Amino acid sequence: MLITRSELRLAIAAGLSNGFASLTGLAFGYYAPLAVVAVATGSYGGALELGRQRLLGTVLGSILLLVGYWGLKDIPMPLAIAITLAVLRLLGGWLKLLVGYKVGGLIVVMGWLVHESNLVTWIPLRFFWSAFGVLLALLCLRLFWPARTLDGIYGRYGALFGDLQSTYRLLARRLDPHDGDCPEEMVSADDYRRLRNQLVGIRQLLPQLRQELGGNADLHPSFQLIRRLDDTCSRLIVMVGGMARQAPSSGSADLLRKVHRAEADLLITLAARLELWQERFSRHRRSLPRVPMTPMELPSSWLMLTRELNDPTLNTAPLPRLQRIARRLLLCRQAEQAIGDAERHWQALMPR
Repeated sequence: MLITRSELRLAIAAGLSNGFASLTGLAFGYYAPLAVVAVATGSYGGALELGRQRLLGTVLGSILLLVGYWGLKDIPMPLAIAITLAVLRLLGGWLKLLVGYKVGGLIVVMGWLVHESNLVTWIPLRFFWSAFGVLLALLCLRLFWPARTLDGIYGRYGALFGDLQSTYRLLARRLDPHDGDCPEEMVSADDYRRLRNQLVGIRQLLPQLRQELGGNADLHPSFQLIRRLDDTCSRLIVMVGGMARQAPSSGSADLLRKVHRAEADLLITLAARLELWQERFSRHRRSLPRVPMTPMELPSSWLMLTRELNDPTLNTAPLPRLQRIARRLLLCRQAEQAIGDAERHWQALMPR
């Protein structure tokens, strides 16, 4: 594909802002498309934060430029600019500006060196065109092929659920006694780290989502669902790491085969459930994804495992084997509870 929707949207928005600036005949209209390009490169939530910082940096830089230009004119210009920029950096850090202070710094330097003869007109016009470009970029991101942070997070969770269900199926294959060609280590610590990095990448988008959802983001059903999914995925990923470290017990005892069969059946059931989640979260939507219609049915082999573990012959196994079995069963139980708890919370968030 030669050009994506986001690139086409950016080109159209920048072109519209430039065309409007040309039609008005006002000076410094090129700041409008520059603001569009600087802001409209991500999602709506990210553009809100970038636009806020850009406008705040413009205001801060303009004020310091006027104060410094008239208040420090008795000292050498390089020293005056350096003092003004230092104050700007301190105030930018206090206001937690990441990119806004850079915009303010450009205003200080350009105003002092290039526009010193027309500061009274240059500063208001620059702010006007910057605000117009930010507003146009936000409207395009909201209305024209919308790029919401919420949709992006849902899509990332869909991809994560797909990777998790594939990993769970691989873990189940390690326990299949009929698969003689299955290697001992099909899931490794690298898979755990890869899944963990995916979850960390989703967490990094939460500040943008807060901006997008507004001041009461914590009360929004979508944000509450995402927080629950974060906890659920963390538990499911911990299970992958634990199962990768705890290799299946070797042996031919009938009870051991039943334990491994129950583990494999549960892993396949969890993988099938995660596949349903993947289908629901992979689509961009305007409302909460629907909860699976039917509750998850646990395999009979897993439900009957408690009775099997009461077999007195189990205590004759070596202690390290018993410890390994106990750890694996605990991890499986935690993964089962994580999915069950998430779906109950998910159902409670759905509109009545």
